[in-house]
Amino acid sequence: MGVFCMLLSSAAFTTMAAMVKALGGDLPIAQLIFLRCLLPLPLFYGIIRAKKHPLMVGAKGSLFLRALFGGSAMTCFYYALTHMPLADCIFLGRTQPLFLALLAPFVLGEKTPKAAWFAIATGLAGVLFILQPAFAWPKATWAALTGALLAAFAHLMIRRLNRSEEPLTIVFNFFVLTALGAGIWSSLTGGFVPITARQWLLVAGVALFASLGQFILTMAYRYDRAPAVAAASYSSVILSVVYGYFFWQEIPHSLAWVGGILIICGGIFLVTSRIGRAEAAREKA
Repeated sequence: MGVFCMLLSSAAFTTMAAMVKALGGDLPIAQLIFLRCLLPLPLFYGIIRAKKHPLMVGAKGSLFLRALFGGSAMTCFYYALTHMPLADCIFLGRTQPLFLALLAPFVLGEKTPKAAWFAIATGLAGVLFILQPAFAWPKATWAALTGALLAAFAHLMIRRLNRSEEPLTIVFNFFVLTALGAGIWSSLTGGFVPITARQWLLVAGVALFASLGQFILTMAYRYDRAPAVAAASYSSVILSVVYGYFFWQEIPHSLAWVGGILIICGGIFLVTSRIGRAEAAREKA
């Protein structure tokens, strides 16, 4: 169930990323993050009240770290999206599972499954084929990699919060803290700029798909171990290539297709191995 949730979450986040790229950097990043987190708040508030969930999480330290890492990762990612091709940015973001797999044993005390290691190694090999890495990487490349590292920390905090908190409450609290921080940041750096009707439509789409992705992501980490779930996020590279081609005529180079096949193979191996283990567990029961 956790892997399936991550597949849905990745699709939502990739669609959101395409909309951020479509904005083209016309909006300050702080203002975009502020609106992205502010717009869904009334809906999440209503759902939480209807379900009678608590409005505040108990583990405030973990929540603060989740907001700090998550907001910082968002800033890096949005910058990279507006300064490099969509697929390249998403590909670089897929280094996150490696960071996650390395950090999870220390932060959460989780043992990384062998299948997850294989999927991560295969996916990262695919990323190397796609990027053909050199030492003279531009700022956007470093921003994407830094965002991946920060996102790994944020996802570990989600996993920790899920041990005792409701997913809806976690997401709601994250939006409140991040909107507050982005609003202060925007006020200190020149304030808000006027927004056109087209930009409002894209911002609303960013908020919608980001909210869906965030909630499903939180559910994913409740159902499964952090590295295994994160490895399934490689599926986002496929959709990013499709979006890049149809909307910006961005065609990945020949080695990118080799990398894409490696990434897909790693993801398929992960899913099939997890299904096999689940069936074996049911037979033993």
